Amino acid sequence: MRLDFFKVDKNNSELMERIFRFRCEILCDELKYFDKKNYPDGLEKDRYDKFSIHYAAVDENGNLVSTVRLIYGSQIGYPTENNMVIYEDIKKSLNREKLGEISRIFIAKKFRNFKTTKLIITSFIRLIYIDMKRLEIEYSYGALELGFLRLLRLFKIRYEIIGDLQNYGGMRYPALLYTSVLEKDNPELLRSFKGANVF
Repeated sequence: MRLDFFKVDKNNSELMERIFRFRCEILCDELKYFDKKNYPDGLEKDRYDKFSIHYAAVDENGNLVSTVRLIYGSQIGYPTENNMVIYEDIKKSLNREKLGEISRIFIAKKFRNFKTTKLIITSFIRLIYIDMKRLEIEYSYGALELGFLRLLRLFKIRYEIIGDLQNYGGMRYPALLYTSVLEKDNPELLRSFKGANVF
C-alpha cells in the first residue's frame, strides 16, 4: 500500500470540497457528532478553515484517506480556547503570535489500524512541523480524547494537558503541543527542516 501526503492548495476547489465532504461523512454519518441536517450540501466546514493550512493523504487510486489542518493567525481565536476551559496561568503565558491549533484529523475507517495510523500521523506531523517552523509557531492547541493522547505519545508527539476533562464533541482534554518538545523527541525533524529550502 502506497500513500501520498501533501499540503493542499486552497485554490483547488475540487479537492477542498472532497476534504469537506470527507469530514462530513466521518463527523455526521459515522461518529454522529453533528446533525447531517445542518449540512444539506454534505460539506463540513467552519469559520476556522480560512485561517488554516490543510493537508491530505491519498491512496494509489487518488482516494482520500486522511486529512488534518493547522490553524494559525486566527483573528477569531482557536477552537480549543473558544470551546473549552483552559488553566488560566497557561492561557496568560501564551504569546498569541506564536500560537496555532492542529485539528480535524480524520482517517478513513479501513485504514485505522495501528501501523497505518502511525504512518499517517507521523507523515502529517513532518509536513505540519515545516509550516510550524516557517510560521514561527511555538505551540499548538488540540482538543484530545485520552486514548488519542496516549496514542500520540507512542508516536513521540507529546501534548501537555492544560485543562480538566470536558465534554466537547465527546470527553476531551484541552492540550498543547510545544514545538520545542516535538523537536527534542524527534531530532530528525529539525535536521530535515534545516536541510530543506522552505522559504
